Amino acid sequence: MKNKVKYLIIIVGCILLGILADRNKEYLINAQFIRTYLHFRKEIPNKEEIVKSDKVMIFLAFGQSNAGNYGNGSYVSKNEVYNYYKGKLYHAKEPLLGPDGGGSSVWTRVGDMLIDSGLYKKVIIVPCAIGGTSVKCWSEGECKEKLLSTLDYLQKDNIKLTHIFWDQGETDNVDNTTTPEYKARLSAVIKMVRDRKFNAPFYISISSYFPYNNNNLNGIDKDITNAQNELIAEGPNIKRGPNTDSLNLAYYRADAVHFTEKGLDQLALKWFQSIKKSEN
Repeated sequence: MKNKVKYLIIIVGCILLGILADRNKEYLINAQFIRTYLHFRKEIPNKEEIVKSDKVMIFLAFGQSNAGNYGNGSYVSKNEVYNYYKGKLYHAKEPLLGPDGGGSSVWTRVGDMLIDSGLYKKVIIVPCAIGGTSVKCWSEGECKEKLLSTLDYLQKDNIKLTHIFWDQGETDNVDNTTTPEYKARLSAVIKMVRDRKFNAPFYISISSYFPYNNNNLNGIDKDITNAQNELIAEGPNIKRGPNTDSLNLAYYRADAVHFTEKGLDQLALKWFQSIKKSEN
């Protein structure tokens, strides 16, 4: 009888796991579950000392896939570049903890460039991008919840951001989001961050390039880029990030959307130049 119950439990368990896997197959296939719960990365014990050290940059990076872990190849930081995730600090390692995607981000490269230049001695990355997401998702959808959760952890640890980086727009190209709609939604995102008392410069990249499912010339959506440019010109403490649409040659984009290693190198340089220009 006991064996029958045991086998029944195993069968039911397998059925439930199968249902769970089918409903969440993308989440499981790209190893997001493992990176979120079973990453086995070693926490850095002296988090507070690093956070409060001299010449440290602490930046939030969010948006869609090109702000996340969707680039090609791998990259290992040479300097003191860290990854803050759910209240804990780790040495930055691709793929970063926080965003989705199973590849590499641009941010570890940016961190190394900032330190090599002498602008900063340490860099802490706070990433929470989600691939394929619209600005509406960040202003009122599930992405908003992820952003607020990330900000909650920072507030609990009394960590002040020094910079905020937004890289998004491709999905809104496909969605035919208008300039007023994009401006209103991104303004809501910025207000959400400001309401939590994070007043660091907010950098907006000029990003809309998507070569599929739209009729825009060269895949670039002027409605989106106009909205981004207008917010940069009008908003208080809003800075110009890189024009990622300019990196649209085949050797920069592995699948015409996400970046090759060469593309990540160039994108990192553009982010670095935007930051350096605004701080000189």
